[in-house]
Amino acid sequence: MKKPKVRELKEAVKGIFSKPYTTEFPYKPHTPSARYRGRPMYNKDVCVGCGACSQVCPAKAIDMFDSFEDGVPVRHLSQHPARCIFCGECERNCITKEGIKLTQQFDIAFFDEKDTVDEVQHNLVVCRSCGEVIGTEKHLRWVSKRIGNLSFAQPLLLTQLMEELQIKTEYEEKVVPPIQRTDMLKVVCPKCRRVALISDEKKGK
Repeated sequence: MKKPKVRELKEAVKGIFSKPYTTEFPYKPHTPSARYRGRPMYNKDVCVGCGACSQVCPAKAIDMFDSFEDGVPVRHLSQHPARCIFCGECERNCITKEGIKLTQQFDIAFFDEKDTVDEVQHNLVVCRSCGEVIGTEKHLRWVSKRIGNLSFAQPLLLTQLMEELQIKTEYEEKVVPPIQRTDMLKVVCPKCRRVALISDEKKGK
């Protein structure tokens, strides 16, 4: 039988009196390091519902879908920790930089996955001519603030600004095809606005 080396004995003695390398979790709370990549969470006050986080997620851990129940268009964004690989792409590509952030939460054990899903909802703006989704209300207002006074030259952004300021607008009649020149000033998608502009130019000729 080989005798133990002096170095091995030294390490054994040190191990008796030194602190453990691991934490005492779950018996005691554990705080990860500042750069720890934990569970991503939405900031419902900052997120604008642009969907960038869903588009760049390599693990497809963020679902995005638009619903039109009861005539109310709503965008749903859901983050699933069970599929997440904690790469941080959602945080890195967030246009507001604070809409979704990786937290220090590492304990995400669950019996039912639905209990851990983090969801955020946003009201949608749809084209009043074709029904196409234009974007969320918060996203349009965020864009308006980013470009400043230039937003007053865009009818769609101007409409959102007036609603935010609670300025009452005249009742708009329902769009009846074919689209008319006056429809350019209504809430319509870029495609329908282009059709209205081309139609107006043809009539002018």
